[in-house]
Amino acid sequence: MTRTDFHFLASLALLLTGACSSPPPEPYSSADLAPVHELARQGQWDEAWSRIDDMKREYFDPLAQGEYSLLAGDIAYQRGDWDEAIQNYELYLQFQGPAAQSSVVEARLFEMGLELIEGRRRAFGIFSDRSRGAASLTNLAIYSPRGRYAAEALAQVGEFHYENHYYQEAREDYQLLLVYHRDSEWADLATFRIGMCGYHQVDGPWVDAGLIQQSMNQLKEYLKQFPSGLYLQEAEQTVAELEELSAQKELQLGDYYRTVGNVRGARQHYREASTHSGTRAAELAQARLQGLPPEDPPLPEPVLEDA
Repeated sequence: MTRTDFHFLASLALLLTGACSSPPPEPYSSADLAPVHELARQGQWDEAWSRIDDMKREYFDPLAQGEYSLLAGDIAYQRGDWDEAIQNYELYLQFQGPAAQSSVVEARLFEMGLELIEGRRRAFGIFSDRSRGAASLTNLAIYSPRGRYAAEALAQVGEFHYENHYYQEAREDYQLLLVYHRDSEWADLATFRIGMCGYHQVDGPWVDAGLIQQSMNQLKEYLKQFPSGLYLQEAEQTVAELEELSAQKELQLGDYYRTVGNVRGARQHYREASTHSGTRAAELAQARLQGLPPEDPPLPEPVLEDA
């Protein structure tokens, strides 16, 4: 096939596609959906889908587009076409807002998103699409922030990212949860996980000291806010480990300065390490402080002569 032939066929395909999807002379209205409603009422889901898919949402007047999205979502859901169901239900929530039917829509979106993110729903019985589930649950929380599933949806997405070591994404999920759902039952988990996301990004004592301190502060805040929290023991153990890492960092800096002959710098970092009481590094720092030469006495104050 020559390049000219290819361009001709491509142009023909575009023309045919345009002919099949040309908008009607006048926008469709709610009345045009009546036959589709009847087919759905009779349980003729495939025929109902064929009819509604031919009409296209964008061909309806604005007042009927919400009805179209809801009906298309219902039909696709009954047919097991979750991609179309999720897409249309999300459009319904995004543009229609809370309505009498939104509780059913939210419940179905949560059900589908949860099965996808947990890997229980598979294409061809083989391939899971957990990322699709994460996106769907995030959209549910955004489009219906006051809905009954919003907080749990964000928690599920956060756990998905956390378990797959996407710690920055997980942190953002948990922070969003706390911004909008601080009083929910998931606040305990979210507060704890934010600290743990930082902890898992710490790679030894030479990492940025700010990250160690930030993670430690977050976990201490968790212990303060949730003294009987679900993750109390793990938080305490992690704080102790971060304290040790922070002390080790100062100890290693002190060792470095001592090696290059900077006694003042060594003393400063050994003293800082020794403040992390209860850590092994603090004990070593105290011993090394004692091995340093005595500090130089402070210089005398200059005596000003009388004019």
